[in-house]
Amino acid sequence: MGAGQAKPAEGFTLLEVLIALALLAILMAGLIKITADNTQNLWYLENKTLAATIAANHAVQLRLDKDKPENQDGWETMAGRRWYWQAKRGVTPAFGGAVWDYRIEVFLEGDKSPYAGLLSYVPVEHEQ
Repeated sequence: MGAGQAKPAEGFTLLEVLIALALLAILMAGLIKITADNTQNLWYLENKTLAATIAANHAVQLRLDKDKPENQDGWETMAGRRWYWQAKRGVTPAFGGAVWDYRIEVFLEGDKSPYAGLLSYVPVEHEQ
């Protein structure tokens, strides 16, 4: 280099830094969206699992109880949430009325659609 020549600038220009920051902001917004979606899906799947467990518990209870009402419902608390469940009885014609089918649905408090539904078959106990 000669005595009168300027040294070339090193580092990034302001425009390059702004472009890099814009790209980083877009990537971060995408990651935040993905994380929010995953959190929402996790909440939904957790509720589905809890509701399915409640329905399965009531199906077992219906099989064990001697009294098998036509309709049954109630509230249950699980994992810090209140759940409303209902069981409705039908007759399964394929078995000549020897089996009742119960449709059990479980709702999260405040929801209008069930998180889980279970169809359970319960043999009719005839008195001898």
